[in-house]
Amino acid sequence: MPFTFTYPVTQKTTVKRLLQAQGVSHRLLRKLFDAHSVFIDQQSVQNVAVQPGQTVTFTLPPEPGLQLSSQPVAICLETANWLIVNKPAGLASVPGPSNPSDSLLNRVGGYLAAAGINGPQPAIITRLDRDTTGLVLVAKHTFAQGRLDAVGVNQAVDKAYLAMAAGTLAPRGHLTWPLGKAADGIHREVRADGQPAVTDYQVVEQGPHAALVRVKLVTGRTHQIRAHFAHMGHPLVGDGLYGGDTRQFATQLLQASELRFTDPFTQQALSAVLPRPAAWQTAF
Repeated sequence: MPFTFTYPVTQKTTVKRLLQAQGVSHRLLRKLFDAHSVFIDQQSVQNVAVQPGQTVTFTLPPEPGLQLSSQPVAICLETANWLIVNKPAGLASVPGPSNPSDSLLNRVGGYLAAAGINGPQPAIITRLDRDTTGLVLVAKHTFAQGRLDAVGVNQAVDKAYLAMAAGTLAPRGHLTWPLGKAADGIHREVRADGQPAVTDYQVVEQGPHAALVRVKLVTGRTHQIRAHFAHMGHPLVGDGLYGGDTRQFATQLLQASELRFTDPFTQQALSAVLPRPAAWQTAF
């Protein structure tokens, strides 16, 4: 069951111009032509002239190479071209040298293969750190990824996080400290020569030992929420890398809890929301 797209011809043009107007990139178009995957009236074509009344169809060719995992993936929302999934702590978003076969991407690939997609090539749109939980937007195929890239991910996707920060916080905050790599090359720290980083937060519930905060990122730097709250003197509970208390929780209490985006194929507004994990209650 391949991904297939059909577009009517409304004016005299060429296959290339028609498909580029639909968001097909030059790179993808070359792949389609090389794979003989573009059709008019069920006949394979290259970049030929087309007339009003005809239809142009293309089928995405299989792209082998991704190792498929049969481990489960929690689907929060699914459409023809997109998935919003709930990533658990301890799972990398994409495969790496230490584990090339079981990341969120591998699991989504396995999910799509089980649904009948040959040679799936999904793409993680909104990555999360290994130990950060929550909502991740996934394109089922490279055409969807390209359509969203053309619009601009930051313009099309809106996210919010929940976190448990140690101590008593001001009700609202606008954090603007620039961030750069620390000497160990792993964690981030505030430094004058760092990249601009802007974080907004609002306290949802204040407890005697920690606060539940809703966080919005204006920029998207590596470890931005964790580094900003640590610099403020309120590291996230469980975040040992940034000085958080790990006696009760072994990983940072940080969840991508809200995700909204406009589907570039349908212009439909899609969203998913997760509640605060029940286990966090004991962190207050």
